[in-house]
Amino acid sequence: MVYDLCVIGAGWAGFNAAQRASKLGKKVCLIEDKEIGGTCLNRGCIPTKAWVAYSKQGSSFSDIQTKANQIIERLRQGMQFVLKSQAIDYFNGKAKIVSRDTVRVGQDRQIKTKYILIATGSAPRELPDLKFDHQKINSTDDILSWKQLPKNLLIIGGGVIGCEFATIFKRLGVEVTILEIESQLLPGIDAQLSKKLVQVFQKTGIKVELQKKHDQIDLNNFDKILLSVGRKPLLDGLWEEDCCIKTEKDCIVVDNELRTNVSNIFAAGDCIGGYMLAHVASYEGELAVKNMFAKREKKDYSVVPVSIFTSPEVASVGISEEKTKLFVDEYRTATINYLSIGMAHIFGDTQGFAKVIVEARRGRILGASIIGLEATELVNIFSIMIKNKLTIKDLRKTVFAHPSISEIIAEVAKALE
Repeated sequence: MVYDLCVIGAGWAGFNAAQRASKLGKKVCLIEDKEIGGTCLNRGCIPTKAWVAYSKQGSSFSDIQTKANQIIERLRQGMQFVLKSQAIDYFNGKAKIVSRDTVRVGQDRQIKTKYILIATGSAPRELPDLKFDHQKINSTDDILSWKQLPKNLLIIGGGVIGCEFATIFKRLGVEVTILEIESQLLPGIDAQLSKKLVQVFQKTGIKVELQKKHDQIDLNNFDKILLSVGRKPLLDGLWEEDCCIKTEKDCIVVDNELRTNVSNIFAAGDCIGGYMLAHVASYEGELAVKNMFAKREKKDYSVVPVSIFTSPEVASVGISEEKTKLFVDEYRTATINYLSIGMAHIFGDTQGFAKVIVEARRGRILGASIIGLEATELVNIFSIMIKNKLTIKDLRKTVFAHPSISEIIAEVAKALE
C-alpha cells in the first residue's frame, strides 16, 4: 500500500492534519512514539488548564492530579475513536524518514507515501549552565508527576508557562518566586498589562524578580526549581543524513506554504519554531494538507490570540501599543476597567481592564489586551474583529447582552466612538 500522506507526530498539528487529509478522501497514516495527543493533551494545555481550574476550586493536590489524568484519558480515547471512524491508520513507534517517499516505524515496518508531514513537536529547553536533574531542577513535564508539594518554588522564566504555574502553586500554598531576565513578565505583551499582572502577583504573595539571572541568586534557598525558558523542536534521529532536510537554529525551515526544501515533505507545529501554540499548530497542520492536495495558500499569522490562564487571566491579539508606536503614525487607545461592568461585581472580581488600540483615521481595530475575568474568552471576539477588519463604528452598532462580562467590549466602543 502507498499512502497519500504519512504524518509523523500525533499532537495538535499532526492529528488535525490527518483528519483534514482524510476528509479530502486521502489515505492517511499517523505515527506517534509516545501518547496520542502530543504535548498539548498529555503534558501541556489540557493538564495545566485542569490544574488551574481545580486549584481554583480548592481541590487537594492529589485530587487535582487524579481529575486531570481522567480528563486526559477520556480525550485520548476520543482521539482514537476519531481515527478509527475516519479510517486513519495509527502506528505507535519511533518514526524515521528513510527517503522522500519512505518512513520506517520501529525496526521493521516500512511505509510508502506520496507526502510526509513532520509534526514532532517540542520539549522543554535547558540553559547551558543549568540542566534538568529531574530532582531539584525540573521541567514542566517533571512537575506534572510530582507526588508532593515543595515548601517553596523558584520559577526561572516569567513567560506564559512560568506565570501559569506560579498561579497554580500559590493557590496550593507554595511560596513562589518568579525570576525573569527581561524587564517585564510575559515579554512581548502590552507593558501596561504586564505591570498590572506584577502588581496582582505581588499582592497575592508571589515574589517577582525582574532583570535577574539565575546566577544572581542562591538556588540553595529553594526546595524545587522549575526551569521554564522555552522549548526546543524534537528532531533528533528523525531522518537519514542523505535526506538533507534543511534546519536553522534547531528548527525545520519551511516556506510560506509550510513546505521544506524537499518538495513532498512539509512540516508544522513546534518543530518549525515561531508561535509554539496548540491553536497555531492546528492551523499549520491543516494548512499544510491544503497545500498538498487542494488550493495553495500562504501561512498568515497576522491574527494569533494568546491566552494565559493566570489569576487574573491575561489575553492579547493583534499588536501591542509598544509595536503600534513603531509602525502606525496615528492611533488611539481606550482602557475600560472591570469596575464599570456590573457582572464583574456580581462575580466578585473587578480587578483588571481591557485595552484596545485603533487606527485613528478609519477606526480599524489593531490590537487588544485584556487582564481580568474571562479574558481568554473575550480575546476571541477581538480576533474576529481584527481578522475581518471591523471598525469601532461596526462594533458600536452591535447590541451586547446585559448583564455580561463581554459588555466591556461594548464599553470600549463607546469610549472610542
